Amino acid sequence: MSESSAASADWRQDLVTGLSARVRTLLLSLDRQDRLETAGAFVGWLDGEAAAGGGLADSTREMFLRALKVAGEPMNFSILELLDATDGTSLNEIMAATGLPRVAASERVHDLVQTGLASRELVGDQVRSTPLAQGLGKLVGQIASRAAQDLAQELGGRTRSS
Repeated sequence: MSESSAASADWRQDLVTGLSARVRTLLLSLDRQDRLETAGAFVGWLDGEAAAGGGLADSTREMFLRALKVAGEPMNFSILELLDATDGTSLNEIMAATGLPRVAASERVHDLVQTGLASRELVGDQVRSTPLAQGLGKLVGQIASRAAQDLAQELGGRTRSS
């Protein structure tokens, strides 16, 4: 496998691993909640979703689109780049790097965590990147690099009089 093929496979695996982990966590949380509540409207819901398969694809697509929306916001993407470059970052470090006030930085981190793009440890206040965020970052980098190469080739053939 060539280096670019290996890199391509890496981001794809990161996306699948991260997305699967986030949806699994959400589904198991809902299942636990269903078993704790007195109302039985959703009892057995997860078993039905897993058996049918189609519901899982819908849930996964919804979660992926939400993650793309949150990651695609420029300030959030900057935070993800910061997280990707470190093994753990505090909210104070995110505030310093972005210039955001505490509430705004905290809400952005919450959005990233909610969509599976970051994890946050309450003890030690460390925010970390996830495989989903890493895969999206690699995907964006590859697309931007390829588009820049195509543009350079296209524009490189132009003369000043064009």
